[in-house]
Amino acid sequence: MYEKYIKQFAFILGEGSVYERLRRCAAVEIDPHIAYASLIYEDEIRRVLSEVHREYLDIGQRFGIPMIAVAPTWRANYQRIARSDFAELPVNRDCVRFMIDLRNGYGPNAHPILIGGNCGPKGDGYLPDEAPEAQEAEQFHQPQISDLAESGVDFLIAKTLPAFGEALGIARCMALTELPYVISFVLRADGTILDGTPLDEAIQRIDREASRPPTHYNVNCVHASIFSSALNAIKSRNSPAFTRIRGLDANTSAKTPEELEGLEEIDPEAPEDFGENLWALHKSFDTVYLGGCCGSSTEHIEALAQRAM
Repeated sequence: MYEKYIKQFAFILGEGSVYERLRRCAAVEIDPHIAYASLIYEDEIRRVLSEVHREYLDIGQRFGIPMIAVAPTWRANYQRIARSDFAELPVNRDCVRFMIDLRNGYGPNAHPILIGGNCGPKGDGYLPDEAPEAQEAEQFHQPQISDLAESGVDFLIAKTLPAFGEALGIARCMALTELPYVISFVLRADGTILDGTPLDEAIQRIDREASRPPTHYNVNCVHASIFSSALNAIKSRNSPAFTRIRGLDANTSAKTPEELEGLEEIDPEAPEDFGENLWALHKSFDTVYLGGCCGSSTEHIEALAQRAM
């Protein structure tokens, strides 16, 4: 279904920031281990999480644009769950059920919403030295990926990956499921991922070495200007790999990953500028999927939706 979705629609809208918004909300206590995955277990805070997701999903319904939403499982790997207060609970499955219930609340005639099962890097997404090599990554991520694959999601996605080896290990795990999957990297303006591997080289190797290649590749947690520069560089040196990059979840800050590491406040970007910058990517590169990452809000996603009309 996901692969058909990608081919059918010229433009698909993503949500904006959820984790970063809630991390700065005084009324919400983010779990130090599994982050916002824990929020589904407290009724009052669950309502806050629901409201943030609905703010985004309502935009798609209002403008008639298909949307993708991902479960709040980015930090819910087995190691982190074991360290948390939720070690005895099926956290990934419960988070997916939470998202499916949200989607079902829009009724059978709603504009399409697909749910992704989301896993993140083992370490910090801005620090490639913390990333495991492929074999270790495959063993580390397999329990979470299996849980997500069996939970009812429409596709799998790994976000904020800083290193090739970890991405390959994750891809190998996801390829063994029956679900479509997407690999999303943090990228520099020269078209390399943070460990120095050219993204086009990483794409070709993953496509070749995983038993089943990803449906496509995304980039997340960088500004639209970085993505644009990177795509121009990749297109000039490797056109086939360029065509495999179909989506971006964009930061509002144009700072590099090194400048953003540990930064408490994200540079603001006016929603109108955010919408214009992202829509320009769709026009220039035929980028099918566009959403928001750090610093983005409902206003940013609505500004993007308005450009699509």
